Amino acid sequence: MLEFAEPRLPLRSLMQRSLGYLHRLPGVADQFRTAVSLHGHTLHSKEGMLPLCKFLLSCGELPARLVTRLHEQYGSRDLEDDLAQMWWTPPLGAQSSLSLEQGQIEELLGLDPVVSITDHDSIDAPLQLQVLDSNPTVPVSVEWTVPFRDTYFHLGVHNLRPSQGPATMERLAAFTDSPSPRLLPLLVGELACQPSLLLVLNHPFWDQPLIGEGSHEAHLEEFLLLLRPWIHALEINGLRSRSENRRTVLLSRRNGIPLVSGGDRHGREPNATLNLTNARTFGEFAAEVRSGKSHVVLMPQYRRPLWLRIAESVADIVADAPDHVQGWTSWTQRVFRECDDGVIRTVAEMADEETQPILQALEAVLGRLGSLRMPRALEWAVPQTGELV
Repeated sequence: MLEFAEPRLPLRSLMQRSLGYLHRLPGVADQFRTAVSLHGHTLHSKEGMLPLCKFLLSCGELPARLVTRLHEQYGSRDLEDDLAQMWWTPPLGAQSSLSLEQGQIEELLGLDPVVSITDHDSIDAPLQLQVLDSNPTVPVSVEWTVPFRDTYFHLGVHNLRPSQGPATMERLAAFTDSPSPRLLPLLVGELACQPSLLLVLNHPFWDQPLIGEGSHEAHLEEFLLLLRPWIHALEINGLRSRSENRRTVLLSRRNGIPLVSGGDRHGREPNATLNLTNARTFGEFAAEVRSGKSHVVLMPQYRRPLWLRIAESVADIVADAPDHVQGWTSWTQRVFRECDDGVIRTVAEMADEETQPILQALEAVLGRLGSLRMPRALEWAVPQTGELV
């Protein structure tokens, strides 16, 4: 069973699986050699615009006019189908993301960092870090989108063999484009045969396509029943609610599946959940988790109000990025749409005489959001939500 780290719990009481807040475990880093950061995103991730556009449509006349005008100008589908052709990308490149996660581990914990970047359905970032930036210890990992019934799940596939990475991604992409429940266990089972690979079910209770909580959970039960032999861990997600993570803890107990960390970073805040280990490499860490051994630590930022952390993450995403490695400094250069003529255009390129003033006004509003930062001294005045453990 999962053992929880309560206040003043002696370190010797930590068992093979543990989950605790850093502030309640003074000196915990002294017991370990390495901290592992899982599940962070770079500019290679394509993030769907449909949820954000639905939000903009509800935010008043100005944002709604922008969305509908871009739809009228470049789309011929139903509005929702048309919005599904749009996406945005996070602001940080591969090296900046790696440095951000390594910095938190080294500065706050004083441990050796191991960082696994998992962009949506892309291994470009880890391959770039391995080949171009000479970081051979960075695992080749991906967050794979797995359609299932009328929902979809995200599997963190960590530590693919670099030489087989592109070929494996072709097979995963083919399944995503044309899913088959019959073939899914064969594909996942083949992945799990690699002894250094780690398969994590990310944020299992997140109903991303909004089919309804009950329907999503029914599909989750079926998904786990189908793939239980090959799912190595469930994710405690650093940007999901405490109540949702509590349900993941219970799911872990019921199914005997270890918990691991997963920050799900998209902006400039480092991951709020980490794993502590004495493994020296990611392969050794994967073997530990697969054997049932996992120590998850919740970093200080996890205790801050989630709404505030999400607002600050959105601020990072829409703020100017002068350090962007592709030169996409404005958010309008980081929002894309595949138009009906087959050409991919940015919002900046699609702007016309009517949408330009709307964009300028929206940029002014987003600029205010980009300056949003609550002083740390005031954070403790904001009511805290319930504890996870």
